[in-house]
Amino acid sequence: MKKVIAEVIGPNPPCYRCIAMKKNVEAAARKLRAEGIEVEVKKLDIMSMEVLRKYGLLLSPALAVNGVVKTMGWIPGKGDVETILAEAVK
Repeated sequence: MKKVIAEVIGPNPPCYRCIAMKKNVEAAARKLRAEGIEVEVKKLDIMSMEVLRKYGLLLSPALAVNGVVKTMGWIPGKGDVETILAEAVK
């Protein structure tokens, strides 16, 4: 089974946009888990020096999948997140 790591990146405490993104990512992860894909969802602080060095983000919320930034500055819908996560399995 392939594992996908989805990282929701935003400020801590999270803004309403980051909360909405995390809900969409968690909903997509639940659907993919039901299909046998292992998905781990993490929340990262965009102000962390480690996160800044790794991703160099300027806008939040952002979504990184398996260490690669896929979205930044907008909230993808649940279907968009499902597509992004499913592509990471291929």
